[in-house]
Amino acid sequence: MVAAVSEVVGADRLGVRFAPLFASTDETRVYLGLVEADPHHTYIEAIKVLEQAGIAYLSIAEADWDNAPDLPEPFYQAVRAEFSGRIIYAGKYTVQKSVDILSKGYGDLFAFGRPFIANPDLPERIANHWPLNEADPATMYGGTAIGYSDYPRYQE
Repeated sequence: MVAAVSEVVGADRLGVRFAPLFASTDETRVYLGLVEADPHHTYIEAIKVLEQAGIAYLSIAEADWDNAPDLPEPFYQAVRAEFSGRIIYAGKYTVQKSVDILSKGYGDLFAFGRPFIANPDLPERIANHWPLNEADPATMYGGTAIGYSDYPRYQE
């Protein structure tokens, strides 16, 4: 599939998104019928194939539900060791977590979905160390503009 898409759009314009699930214990993680007994091995082997294909970027979507386990440090290390392109991480990232991962060289870009919804001026808030609005989960995915376009910009 990657080879076919690369032929059409070019590997330098192609990215692949993964959502690895790591259990917080030795249990096997099952999500939507998917069983991952050894996600580290599975995803690192896939990443090696994608590196050989020369794709432009990886997008790693971490579990984002309450009390979801973080990706293990050895996984971050292995992803960077095996992939030379851009790496994007998403999933309950905070500014501090992003800075930590960036400073270790494990990732290049970080996605802020819910914080961006709640903070229409998120880049300015991050750059100026201004406090963030908290997203109201009760208004998300509700089918109206409430909670999407009514969050205030930062006021000094």
